[in-house]
Amino acid sequence: MPLSFLPPALASRIRHAPYAPALTPEQVDQFERGLPHPLPADFRELLVRFNGALLGNCFAGFRDALDREVRIDELLGLRAEGRFRLQLGEEEIPSDVMVFASQYGAINRFGLQLVDRPDSPRGTIWFFDSNAPSETEDLYVARECAPSFSAFLAQLTPLPDAAVDPVPLESPDDPNDPWRHPEALEKVPADVPTPQRPLVLAGHGHAIESARLTVYVSTWIPDLEARAYRYQPDRATVMYSLEIQAEDSSGEDGVPEPYANTLPVAEANGGRHPSLAEWSTLVVGPEGDWDAWYGNDAPSLQDNRLTVLERTGADLRLRWEAKYSQYGRDFAFLFEGPVRFEGIRFDVKDPADLDRVLASAFGGGHRPDEWTRKVGERQDRGAQASEDERYRFPVTLVPREPGAPPT
Repeated sequence: MPLSFLPPALASRIRHAPYAPALTPEQVDQFERGLPHPLPADFRELLVRFNGALLGNCFAGFRDALDREVRIDELLGLRAEGRFRLQLGEEEIPSDVMVFASQYGAINRFGLQLVDRPDSPRGTIWFFDSNAPSETEDLYVARECAPSFSAFLAQLTPLPDAAVDPVPLESPDDPNDPWRHPEALEKVPADVPTPQRPLVLAGHGHAIESARLTVYVSTWIPDLEARAYRYQPDRATVMYSLEIQAEDSSGEDGVPEPYANTLPVAEANGGRHPSLAEWSTLVVGPEGDWDAWYGNDAPSLQDNRLTVLERTGADLRLRWEAKYSQYGRDFAFLFEGPVRFEGIRFDVKDPADLDRVLASAFGGGHRPDEWTRKVGERQDRGAQASEDERYRFPVTLVPREPGAPPT
């Protein structure tokens, strides 16, 4: 029996994802007990029926900050895999918002508000845009896109799946046609990573310009009651990111610029953030909630596994293994080479707060003698910023080089 709130065009094409286990109402009840408020009835009903769902290619009814049509093709559910799983809040998303979908081809998110706020009721749907202009350092800018989940589904416009990258008809037997012969894109046997070409995509080695690992500690945390970010050095959060710039990259969409925005480092280290010494032998993944991509507006990277092979000061040698899908076929992604650990970045109101922030973010596992502390000039973000956010000091902790005195 179709769900009454599903628009007919969507009801005719929505289907179970092949990797989504069946759910019972009792399992959803158990999930809801861990939430700040029960799920809205329409969202709950669809979750019980489909546990997330495949929608096909749909236009969401608006454009993002890059003037691209925002498209969606899947709803998330209660599953073990990180990228398919409903997530209550994220590093840059309020904790009363349930992330239930992503923009196709982008890291942008859709979220369902679970509690009433002064200016928006429970059930409001938000779009979190990472490319919108902002006067803060937040990853996303939120915009309301529907008053309820049913209204959000009603504004989706199903699009022909074949409208994206259609198979050319003029050369059906062309051995280089990636749609009919995706294996032609893959080099067999695959190149082995070398110092000159450490990045291997579908078996082809690529040179790189740079690779860097960054740790960012956020001290401005969402205050849900005030609907604003507040300086809370005793509740600091940590985000790990890894970026690789290929030597032949043009900077355009779809080209190789591999990055991972949320490495699940603490989860891989027994729930603790690692000390610098522990970075010498760290292994991250494939479990955990990765947010990794081949490049901008390019395939996501799946089954990610990161192995630290060696560390000397701020120099790491890493092996990053994953896979990505193009033209209906999975291809291997491999990077093995040098990465610069650019240290831990903070923004604080007062450099004297740094020890409190470290204790909050790293749980006492930080060793001051391993780092060189660099404090920048105080920044004035202008009169348009709130008094709480206007002034801040940038601070960076850089791994101390062997033999250098601690600072």
